[in-house]
Order: sequence, then structure tokens, then C-alpha cells
Amino acid sequence: MLTTVTVARAEPGLLPHFPDLVRLPDGTLLAAYREGAGHVRSDGRIRVVTSADGGQTWGRPHTAVDGPWDDRDPKLAVLADGSVLLSWFVLDWSTEPHTNLGTFVRRSPDGGLTWGDSVQAGVTASHGAAVQLPGGDLLLPLYGRQPGGQWEQATVARSTDLGATWTVSVLAARDGVNFQEPTLTVLDSGELVALIRTTGDVAWIARSADDGHTWSVAEPTDLPASSHHALVLSSGEVLVTYGDLARRFSPRRDTVGRVVRRPEGSWNGYPDVQLYDSGHHDQANPSSAEVAPGRYLTLGFDIPAAAVVGVFSSAEDFPA
Repeated sequence: MLTTVTVARAEPGLLPHFPDLVRLPDGTLLAAYREGAGHVRSDGRIRVVTSADGGQTWGRPHTAVDGPWDDRDPKLAVLADGSVLLSWFVLDWSTEPHTNLGTFVRRSPDGGLTWGDSVQAGVTASHGAAVQLPGGDLLLPLYGRQPGGQWEQATVARSTDLGATWTVSVLAARDGVNFQEPTLTVLDSGELVALIRTTGDVAWIARSADDGHTWSVAEPTDLPASSHHALVLSSGEVLVTYGDLARRFSPRRDTVGRVVRRPEGSWNGYPDVQLYDSGHHDQANPSSAEVAPGRYLTLGFDIPAAAVVGVFSSAEDFPA
């Protein structure tokens, strides 16, 4: 049975957007979200908050990033040494059109209490969290138009020195398709899967068998997904949560999830479950963590409540 919890409330006059969630090695849950005056506004800072009891209760949020421009779309990755890598991108709304100042990262050695210096990882935007490969390389998915380009491309930034320096290569590009908000998932087999939002009706998928150096040609899925997240479960299956563009459960972009039982094969054809509907058109951007074997917590944002909310679900909530 689905149950909900309030993770954090925005400061008076502000709204939360774009939450992300990870489980630290000691079991602590760490969440990050953007707090600003609106979804598309000239301000925005990154807040973080923790839970020590599996997401039932949450502490007091504090600020991890607050630059002079709009800091957006925070994502968290737990690295092999236990440190946390925070990524986000920055927009300057004072220009017409607005200026993308790039994607940045900073590391925390202590579970989000303190953060190191910011490092630029790319000149375009980001949505998915970084992943660390078994060999130690970090991959960070990016997206945007290249200079002189008409269509948005999905790209991957690679770091071989734990985020100090980055190089960028193309993940997916095609005339007539805008590739946006890619996420990366490392399957138990070692295969990399990129799920990519588009300006069409469904997300596209690409795969890599060589640690992201080359990728298969991206192909459409049956996922009517925006702002998606993919989590490898302890079972080896993948929990995909997303904002539903098909509006099958409500007239809004509510949060929907499916469990992909055999992620090395097609991600199509699995039944979807409605997880949360705030009643407002601006919602979703989910992120999930497995808080115990077979028990999941998916975060989203609720504009009427000015809150980051969490939905608990279990393996039994998702049809086989």
C-alpha cells in the first residue's frame, strides 16, 4: 500500500522543485532539491536534508549551493569511497534569451554536511546523476545544443580523477529529435543504459557495453516519460519513475512508476502504477531510493503544499 511523507517544506514565499534522493553507506537518506520563487524564475538555490530512520522523519534543511544565478536540478551520487557528488546546472535569466552557464559538481566527504569547491563539468545542462564505473571513472549525463546546432544532443562528461577534470563526448544525436535530460544506469551485468527525454511523446533508450565510450543508436521506448529516474534494485530489477506525459491517471503530469524485471532486455511493456498526484500541473521530477529490500521511497514536489513529498511503495505494489 502506498503511503506518503513530507520530506521538507520551502521557506515562506518559495517553492521546492526537482528533488533527488540517495541512500548513504550507513543507511542515512540524503535528499537535495531546488528552492526558488517558481519553476522558471531568476533565482534558485540547492537545499539538502537527511533522514536517519528510513525516510519516516527528516531533519532541518540547509543550503548546499546558493550562487548569484539560478542553481537548478540538483542530483546526488554516492561514490565508492563513501563521498557524495552533487551536480547541478546554472541559468542566467538576465539575458534574452537566457544564458546557460553550464553544469557544476562539488563533493561532500561527510554525507552532505560540508561541500568542497565547485568544478565545472560541462557547458550545457544536466538532469541525471553521475555514476561511478567499477574502474573508478565518473560519467555525468548532459544535454543541450552545441554551438551552431539546431537540435539538442545528449552527451556524457567523463572524469578519471574523481571530478577534478572532465571531458565530454556525444551519447545521442539525430536531426529532428531533441534529446534532453538523459539519465545513466549501471546494470548488475556492467552494461550502461541511458534513458533520454525528448520533446516527442516518449523517452528513448541507448546502451553501452564499453563503459560509455560508444553507444548504440538511441531508439524510442513506450515510456511517456519526462523528468525520469531509474534505480537498480537489490533484486537486479530497475524501478523507473517519471512524470506521465500520457496523462493516463489524471489530466496532469503525475508521478508514475514501473519495475523493469529484465533490464538487459526491452524496457517496454511493463505495467505502470500511479504513485502521486498533487492536483497541480507542475509536479513529478521524481527520484527513488530502496530504503530496505523490496521497500522504496520516491520523492516528488507538491506546489500547493510548497513541500517535497515522499511516497513509500513496495515490490508488491508493482504488477509482475
